[in-house]
Amino acid sequence: MAKLRIAIAAALMLCAFIPVSAAQARDLQCNHTLAQYSEALRVLESEAAKAQVLAQQNLLYEADVGYYASVLRDARQCVKNLAPVVSASR
Repeated sequence: MAKLRIAIAAALMLCAFIPVSAAQARDLQCNHTLAQYSEALRVLESEAAKAQVLAQQNLLYEADVGYYASVLRDARQCVKNLAPVVSASR
């Protein structure tokens, strides 16, 4: 019973350190040019595909898949932020 209480207390303590929203916690800093992010996306997408294949063969590579997904999401957001705004009005 004491071990259960300790586990619950530890879980509650760790939850205090988890941010409310991942979007709010992430201060995305786009310090490179649009061309550099575009090139990085090309490379990262191929590496993510390789990691996905490796993860299907060996579960230890699932962390790599998650890492590439996170980095790709950030790079795509930077591309959106840095891309010129195109107006639909003529």
